Amino acid sequence: MSYSDYLKSSTTVLSLGVTNGILSLYYQKAKVNPLIESEKEFILRTYEDLYDKYKVLDYSTADSLLHALCAIGEWKKALKVLDDIKMSSTPSHSAYSTLIGTLFKCNKEKEAMNFIQRSLADLRPLQHYAYKQWIEYYERKYKTKGTILKHLDKICLHISANFTLITKETADEIRNKYVSSGWKADYTKITQDSGQCVSCNSSLDCLKISNEEFKLLQNDIKNKLIVGSDLFLKTSPKELSAFIKFVDATAPYDVVLDALNIAYAVRNGSHIQKMALLRKVVDYFDRKNKKMLLLGRKHMLKWHRKTMEYLMGKTSSFFTEDISQDDPFFLTAAILSGPNTDIVSKDLLRGHRFVLKDEKLKQIFQKWQWQHQWKVFTARNTIIKPPLQFTPCAQKNDNGWHLPYEKINNDEKGFLHDGIPDYDSWLCLRSKVAR
Repeated sequence: MSYSDYLKSSTTVLSLGVTNGILSLYYQKAKVNPLIESEKEFILRTYEDLYDKYKVLDYSTADSLLHALCAIGEWKKALKVLDDIKMSSTPSHSAYSTLIGTLFKCNKEKEAMNFIQRSLADLRPLQHYAYKQWIEYYERKYKTKGTILKHLDKICLHISANFTLITKETADEIRNKYVSSGWKADYTKITQDSGQCVSCNSSLDCLKISNEEFKLLQNDIKNKLIVGSDLFLKTSPKELSAFIKFVDATAPYDVVLDALNIAYAVRNGSHIQKMALLRKVVDYFDRKNKKMLLLGRKHMLKWHRKTMEYLMGKTSSFFTEDISQDDPFFLTAAILSGPNTDIVSKDLLRGHRFVLKDEKLKQIFQKWQWQHQWKVFTARNTIIKPPLQFTPCAQKNDNGWHLPYEKINNDEKGFLHDGIPDYDSWLCLRSKVAR
């Protein structure tokens, strides 16, 4: 602070870099102590001077200015700055959450709720500050425990509807508010096989995809992966046409097998070992009388001939060119096949969630993946793991809520990189009186 005072007094014109630094410093200071009048005046004067000089601000300057304006409650001016950021880029998570938190702090609920939707549309889930101010707004506005609980329920519904993984800090905040309102609140674990809460013994539900939701996903996959440019990156129109004709002729399938992905579950094994694993998986589903599509690449046809002939005899099979991206084929075949088709792959499919720009479609795809993806693991024995029997997102049951949170210090055992929250870090909220 002393150095910033020196800079302001030593020159009449501050560079943009120095100005941004001072604005950021004031924002950080305001988290601990209220700014004094001269600091508030600096932020307001900087706002006026910058717009007099530049009309439209660059991303970095606008971001620093927005945070500083929020630090002194100047939310109307911060809205103008956010519009400038939107002209050239997408506002940061912090920009959205700081503005939303400031709106709640200034008792502007309607405006805050509007910007929550805008932040979600820009794929910017809320940070802790926004949740904290949202909770405190309800505590200021409502005095009875019952009314506060009813509005805290809205926050949990938001977390649930958007498949949000909250921070431990936010989980602490929510837990404390429910405890002070007379509820039981425990940090707990979810049993991986059944989805049962260790604390209250209730189980998470499987949130099935409706026919209408699946149709939306199916149509978007057709447009994005077939009609659009994504699949053409490493394939030819001729191969694509042949694939679509093949699917039309042979679908629907019960299971689509990502052959190469399954085979390479044997990391350092020979082709013989890879083929043996692939055969185990095909035999597993064959014993269940499942109709299978085996999707691989053409170089696999050079692997052990008799085993390949055996696999192709048990399945419908399609082999893409070696330079093609087989994942889009794999997903397209499964989703075009229909809502009852499962997939077998350890691939996380995160890239394909990204292709789905619409947040609702991402959530539908995520639910579909959880409910239809089998995975193959090899350790001492081959394990063919079925899809989840529950949906691992925030859920409400008759007696309360279960909310997943992200551990502060994520290690290898922390947040799983398969799109599934850690089974060890959930918050169980339940009423002491059964309802």
